[in-house]
Amino acid sequence: MTDRSTNTGSDAVDKPVLDTLHFLGDSHLRVPRAAYEAGLFGKTPCVFELVRGATAVGLRHPTSKTQALVQYRSSLLPYRRGVIPIFQIGEVDCGFVIWLRAQRRGESVDAQLLASISAYRAFLREIKAAGYCPIATSATLPTLQDGALEGEISLLRAKVKASYRERTDLTLRYNEMLRAGCVEDGIDYLDFTPDFIDTETRLLNEWFRHPDRNDHHLHPERAGAIWVARVLDFVRRRVPSAPRKTSLFRRWLRILGY
Repeated sequence: MTDRSTNTGSDAVDKPVLDTLHFLGDSHLRVPRAAYEAGLFGKTPCVFELVRGATAVGLRHPTSKTQALVQYRSSLLPYRRGVIPIFQIGEVDCGFVIWLRAQRRGESVDAQLLASISAYRAFLREIKAAGYCPIATSATLPTLQDGALEGEISLLRAKVKASYRERTDLTLRYNEMLRAGCVEDGIDYLDFTPDFIDTETRLLNEWFRHPDRNDHHLHPERAGAIWVARVLDFVRRRVPSAPRKTSLFRRWLRILGY
């Protein structure tokens, strides 16, 4: 299921980012999208491409159940000037898919974790090679606590025997591996973990839990404000050094001294 929306924003934020922020990911993008629709991104143009249930490991296969790879490619390729792709993927891997495969297929958690990260990195490198300067964001921390058995997602994920602690620890490992991979590949990485984690429990800070305890997304207003502040600050700081494609016409003008 794909949910795509755009909005022109409002005057709420000064000095808008002129490039279009193109968010691609799973349903956890509902949080920054809600903030955008509330005008918190100001005049910064944004596009949100949500593929419900999208996984990083699924980026290996164009025939995956969600077909996220096909949809993301069709949105970004060929290269379009003035677009910054921002990815939010991984929560479904860490909170559900990896554990379910371990239970049903006997595959090790570590092997699947590596496969997920490897698939994600390969896709990010593909997008970078096309001419973009993509940003990968950390996977959202798990929100569903042990014993949550109401709601569609809760009932589906009840099949997973891993505890809330185990799912969170795996997500933290995932984010650290993703960060290291992005450094190696020259991909920008934006880590929300320090913003949303409780430093004492090393679990999600309760302040950011959704008001509906059976909703596995973060609190839309509280987490949304964090998304806006961190993304805009991150993009503004990196834009001056971001590589740009120079058109052949402009190159000739420079050669001719104009």
